[in-house]
Amino acid sequence: MAAIRHRGNRSTEGVFAALLRSHRVSGWKLHSLQVTGRPDFYFPARRVTIFVDGCFWHGCPKCFQAPKQNASFWAHKIERNRKRDRKVTISLRAEGFKVIRLWEHDLESRTLKLRRVLELLAHPKNSPAPTVPK
Repeated sequence: MAAIRHRGNRSTEGVFAALLRSHRVSGWKLHSLQVTGRPDFYFPARRVTIFVDGCFWHGCPKCFQAPKQNASFWAHKIERNRKRDRKVTISLRAEGFKVIRLWEHDLESRTLKLRRVLELLAHPKNSPAPTVPK
């Protein structure tokens, strides 16, 4: 477990970054150290943070299947991740940020939620801060 790092998830972040570029969305930073929780994508001018949560590591209600080996460890690990996600989201909202959380499967299947996020980000004049529920 010590060899698994929290950064460098190139598959989900790379896919989302490519989608942003293809929709001509600019003005974002990756893993900003100045923002609580180090969001995957941060739009400073709009105060929008986007997290692309892995279905396994964040316990997606749709996709997550707990490993049978060492089940208690994994249950505790995933629950800690979920609690941290909630705490970071609450903290960022209290600081005045808009927080958007996408699941890994949203990227893979190009869900309506993902399309709405991209559309809102691509047209900043129409919407100062996107409203997309988790």
